[in-house]
Amino acid sequence: MNIRFAPNTLYYGDCLDIMADFPDNYIDLICLDPPFNSDEKYNKVFKDSGLLIDPQIKAFDDVWLWDNTSAERVEHVKNAVANPASKVIAGFEGFIPQSKMLSYTSYMAERLFIMHRILKDTGSIYLHCDPYASHYLKLVMDAIFGENNFRNEIVWCYHAGGATKKHFPKKHDILLLYGKNANVSYHDAPRGIPYRDFYAYDKKGNIQTDKGYHPDGKMVPDWWEISAISSVASERLGYPTQKPLALYERIIKASSNAGDLVLDPFAGCGTTIEAAKKNGRDVIGIDILPFALRLINRYRLAPNGITPLPIEGVPVDMDTARQLAKTVPFKFQDWTISLIDGLASNPQKVGDDGIDGFGMFLNKPDNMDRKAIIVQVTGASGSQKAKFDRLHANIRNENAAMGILITLDAQTAQRNWKHTLNPIRMGETTYAPIQCFSIEEYYRNNKRWDQILTLPSLANPWTGKQIQQKILFEE
Repeated sequence: MNIRFAPNTLYYGDCLDIMADFPDNYIDLICLDPPFNSDEKYNKVFKDSGLLIDPQIKAFDDVWLWDNTSAERVEHVKNAVANPASKVIAGFEGFIPQSKMLSYTSYMAERLFIMHRILKDTGSIYLHCDPYASHYLKLVMDAIFGENNFRNEIVWCYHAGGATKKHFPKKHDILLLYGKNANVSYHDAPRGIPYRDFYAYDKKGNIQTDKGYHPDGKMVPDWWEISAISSVASERLGYPTQKPLALYERIIKASSNAGDLVLDPFAGCGTTIEAAKKNGRDVIGIDILPFALRLINRYRLAPNGITPLPIEGVPVDMDTARQLAKTVPFKFQDWTISLIDGLASNPQKVGDDGIDGFGMFLNKPDNMDRKAIIVQVTGASGSQKAKFDRLHANIRNENAAMGILITLDAQTAQRNWKHTLNPIRMGETTYAPIQCFSIEEYYRNNKRWDQILTLPSLANPWTGKQIQQKILFEE
């Protein structure tokens, strides 16, 4: 792909492709919190949308399927004899054939093999997973990093969610810690657990400090009690799989020095990125969703006085936007939809005239019982009157409240295009039920989508709560 490698950069794309161009033995610490194979779908916000179809959103589905792509990937990994995990995946194929877990572990085996190559000889890697997949992933990690380089299975304990009468409540995740080799860089585990939590008092109820205990407390063991993020926590960004900052700060402090380079190949909402930058590390983040990378800059770094990081792999002007639309149209779809706060991509890629994304009003309009937005994207140049007409029909057919047409070129003739949709009334304000947003106008208006579209308050696609009113725009 000819990626321009640079520390303190965010990359848009599949980490398998991005990391392929990274130099050998360069990264000090890798922290990854990949999809868990949890079989979870995070699309509940759209239940009351009024749409006649079942809307899905792209960002956080963690559902793995066995399909032709999975079968091809397994064959590729088995044939990649330089990858030590090839035999593990071949064994899994006999043990769990044509399964979601085989699809998932083959996906991870491809990426972990590259991570081993780019990790420094003194480096460490933390793989965050859950008990459903940890034993499978440990075999893959043993093969790639070497069972002798296994350091810890860390259990992160938390209190969150409800209880059940079917089994003990599931209140922990797993972090698998490996070094590149025996010379791994490691700092003493942080202290801070009071001895009173583990040791008896004297007869007067005082801690027995004459036993040679460290004044800062007991060293942290391989099980960590760190609270999950509550629904009202100030650090919560609305990302359903978001992990607490304290968890990744502990990792970074234990396994890197100031100035070291930290990589998160599944950056998500940027917990690792923020933790690294706050503690004086250089960092690289990769994510397959452009929305996630913009979120990191706007809501992780900027509020903390940290200069937003450049994003590689996204268009920077009309020429590069046209090139992306021409070469990778579905990637162009995801990128353009991510530019508008409150919209999310449809993971079902259907090509021209389909529904490429969704959004939803926070409240129902005064004059209708539906509140969904459907989005259609076209990367073609010139007038898009036919696409406008098709979106008009889709709004009616799917019982949507509004439609947004995203185009490359400004649609200057739009004001003359006719439709038969009712305007949307919210109190004293009315909104056009079908609107156009062009990339040409986006760049002309200093990347301010709110100067092009006029929308009511939208719901966060993943939490249902109101999108933050203060809009921050990177330069």
